[in-house]
Amino acid sequence: MPLTSIRTKLTAWYVVLLGIILILFSVFLNVFLAKRLYESVDHSLKVSASIVAKTENMKFSQSSMPGVDHFFEQFFGYEKLNKFYKIYDGSGNVGSRSRNIDASQFPLSQAAYAAALKGETTYETFLIGNVTPVRMITMPILRDGALANLIQVGTSLEPVRETLKNLRFFLFFSVPMVLLLATFVGRFMARRALKPVSEVTRIAREVGGSGDLSKRIPVSAGEDEISNLVSTFNEMLDRLDGSFAQVRQFSSDASHELRTPLTVLKGQNELTLNKERTPEEYQEVICSNLEEINYMSKILEDLFLLSRSDENQIQLDCKPLDLKVVIEEVFRHAEIIAAEKNIDVRIVHLNSVRINGDAVRLRQMIWNILHNAIKYTQPGGEIRISLEEEGDWAVVSVADTGIGISEQDLPFIFNRFFRVDKARSRQMGGTGLGLSICKFIVDAHRGEIEVKSELGAGSCFRVRLPKVLSFATAGRVNGDGEGNADDGVRTSGDRADRHPAAGA
Repeated sequence: MPLTSIRTKLTAWYVVLLGIILILFSVFLNVFLAKRLYESVDHSLKVSASIVAKTENMKFSQSSMPGVDHFFEQFFGYEKLNKFYKIYDGSGNVGSRSRNIDASQFPLSQAAYAAALKGETTYETFLIGNVTPVRMITMPILRDGALANLIQVGTSLEPVRETLKNLRFFLFFSVPMVLLLATFVGRFMARRALKPVSEVTRIAREVGGSGDLSKRIPVSAGEDEISNLVSTFNEMLDRLDGSFAQVRQFSSDASHELRTPLTVLKGQNELTLNKERTPEEYQEVICSNLEEINYMSKILEDLFLLSRSDENQIQLDCKPLDLKVVIEEVFRHAEIIAAEKNIDVRIVHLNSVRINGDAVRLRQMIWNILHNAIKYTQPGGEIRISLEEEGDWAVVSVADTGIGISEQDLPFIFNRFFRVDKARSRQMGGTGLGLSICKFIVDAHRGEIEVKSELGAGSCFRVRLPKVLSFATAGRVNGDGEGNADDGVRTSGDRADRHPAAGA
């Protein structure tokens, strides 16, 4: 396992943290237990000394007191110096003692005697042969404020030391064993927890190697971080798959659209060069070539515009404006073209509505819709334009009596290079990008565009744009697709779900 892997780092951190906790716990347990054991010994000594002090017939002699000896044998036992006692008179002379010690052992210390004169009980620890520790209590007995007797009770601390030694031995061996076990358990848990991450890595490598974006990682039940990571990765693959499919389709359509005029140019020029031509014939070929060049220039211009919109590099110079004025300007140009086809273009309803918008792009959007309506409306037909208010929205409607759009084609009309009637659209000079540009411009202004159509009965495009009253001030959208909070505009990068647009 690489030392730099997350699994190893997680296991190491887990073991180190557990080791610190166990060491601190062991130290705390040792200190706490030692303190409690010594307190228990002192309490036992104090109880024993109190019982000795209350023993009747406290006569001073060099022999032991039978009643006290019997008490120690029954309740404490003093074999091998486990428990013993001494009784001194007020002058510090030994009056009585247990049988298991002699008078020379554990002499009364000056500090204990001085404290006894003040009526204070003292605890002392001695070593027998510098090996065996003994804990002793010295308790004074006062009569009329004067020291009458001193009682000493002692016990060996060897059991306490043995208990603490066994505890340290147990901790010394158990803590490493626990840490070793924790290492294996931690590795297993880390491997299991990070298994989806390994799966993500494997799928990513397969996708990178084969380019197959259809692979997905199964999402386990739950809402943990790993599940969220897997879901996010699958969503990213979905978006990438859609984007690559769109790019492939776009490249195919673009190459197809450009191949046609290039083939025409090549064929006409080759045909013209086959034999001597009259000036009029050369002029006719040049005019035809110019038309094809203009057509390719239009395609490239629209593609460049949409490409920049995809990369959020188009800046919209949004200012408060009256949408009525924009529509009237476009209407005057549309009237001229429509008159050539004997099409009646009329304004049905035109309110004065102020919005925040880019006047140039709005003219382009409205003109594309009107131009499409004129192209696909037969002579003698009618186009109706209206501008109304609906709540906080300005609604532009363009309805025609043209050829209409079939129901199965409606979902695709905003796709790039999509044409309802491909043969007629090419003859009419359409690039198939006009409506996609309209979609981009509407989305950039935080609006909506929709179409209702019936085959053979005509179409109606409705564009909804937010009124200026919905925003505090006008702003400017920059190349990253984000504007001021109060500017009321955005680029296509603001859309959570971008539809591939199209045109006629």
